[in-house]
Amino acid sequence: MDNVELLEEKKELSTQIMLKEEIPLILELQGKERMERILNSHNPMLLFQSLSEGDAYITIKEIGENDALALLSLMSPEQYQYLLDLELWRGYEFSPERVEHWLPILLSCDEEAIERWLRSIDLDTLLLILKKNIRIHIKDNDESLNIQKFFTVDGVYYIEILKPSLQNHIEQLLRWLAQLNLNLYWNLLDQVAIEIEAELEERALHFREARLEDKGFPKMEEALSLYQYMDPKRLRELIEKKEINLLDIDEEIKPSFYPLIYKDKEMFFSVCLKELDDKKLIDRIKRELAYMANQALVADRPESIDLETIKRGLQKVGGYLSIGLELLSEGDIKKALSYMSKIPLKYIFQLGFGASLELKWKAERIWKKGWFSQRGVPLSFLGYPSDERIRGLLSKKPLFFEEFPEGGFREFKRLEEIRFMQRELDRIELIGKILSSLPHFSYSEGLRWEMVILNAFLQEQIMPFNKDRPISIDEILNCIIEFRRGGKDPIPYLRDWIKEKVNFSDNEEALIDEIVGLIKEEIRFN
Repeated sequence: MDNVELLEEKKELSTQIMLKEEIPLILELQGKERMERILNSHNPMLLFQSLSEGDAYITIKEIGENDALALLSLMSPEQYQYLLDLELWRGYEFSPERVEHWLPILLSCDEEAIERWLRSIDLDTLLLILKKNIRIHIKDNDESLNIQKFFTVDGVYYIEILKPSLQNHIEQLLRWLAQLNLNLYWNLLDQVAIEIEAELEERALHFREARLEDKGFPKMEEALSLYQYMDPKRLRELIEKKEINLLDIDEEIKPSFYPLIYKDKEMFFSVCLKELDDKKLIDRIKRELAYMANQALVADRPESIDLETIKRGLQKVGGYLSIGLELLSEGDIKKALSYMSKIPLKYIFQLGFGASLELKWKAERIWKKGWFSQRGVPLSFLGYPSDERIRGLLSKKPLFFEEFPEGGFREFKRLEEIRFMQRELDRIELIGKILSSLPHFSYSEGLRWEMVILNAFLQEQIMPFNKDRPISIDEILNCIIEFRRGGKDPIPYLRDWIKEKVNFSDNEEALIDEIVGLIKEEIRFN
């Protein structure tokens, strides 16, 4: 080996060491701080292209594609294609609207970058972009052609651009293609003219899925398996019998870092990750996390892929991993780390997601098959926020309703949320049991369960009312005043009356107290 080769080898080794040290530090940064660190580095292009396709993509989305042109101009051909494969498709369909969004952005990159992605772009993707946006006319074949209306590079092929909003950008794209390789330009136009659009889209989809599979995206069947129910007893048996093997994930695929999971202090899984010091285990977990995030993205088939979509997917993965891990370890971090080292994260996720599925099944049994369904009352009968909590559980995939700070539906993140909803369902189930023991009543808009129970109680214990209508608030208050004039507190009487109506277990006695408390709060006894 001569001195030149030795110097080159040392230089390459030094670069590898630099990248190995620099990339983890960069991935800890957020948004524009990350971009500034990359752009101010000794070799920005080498550094950015050393990121996994997923990390490069997330970086662009986190900053915003219009603000990240400097990074888009640094992308490798593989990073460009990964971006296009995610951004230009909605499920199994090519999206012309996303082409309209991305083509102007990519053509705003520097010239070297435009040349780089056009030389490497998948030809079927390029053909599909053109097929959906242009119509080709050849002068020799149509002497009556009004050439003033159309665009041409060579005076032979005249291009009719179908979307006025893309006129300038399609022209720019075609000029670039002709400039880079005129023969390729002609061949592309010939293909656009003869291709059947549906067949072209099917072929492009096939190769897109193959590329994404190579990058760690599973096929739909495998993606959907993430949401399979895992019985806790069955999982423990498999662990005890050592019948679970770690997943075989291609180590050549660069795992995305996904710091959003690592930094979420609300997740038990995140807390456990901070305690890991085994580099080999950390790398394996990173690969599994990346694969599971991709599974969720494929299975959920979001209408659009943006930073919020990615965040929601990562929070889902982290949340159900946290729930499953806490169920397995009973909150013991040492036990949790042991499970993380022995079994695939997928099983832990399935255990956590299975806990939410059990809530959904119980909610369906209570609301769709029990007393509430038989009487046909709406969810509003439960009152806020119970109605929204049940609505979330009855979603296609069960969701947790977070009342504060803003109120809204999200994925479950903590085991305490699962247990909270278990308690909520137990209480609603007991309310249904109480209501089923009462006389028939006519539902009217706005009526709540508290008023029905109180109505029946007052009819039996204080004074008779028309049983075909609920008592008004004023009538109730008058009754309470009358009750108190007799030196009686209605609350203990109400509690005892409810206990007489239903057979209840020791566990349900505390729920009865909660139910009585909610009735008291509703009519403002205090």
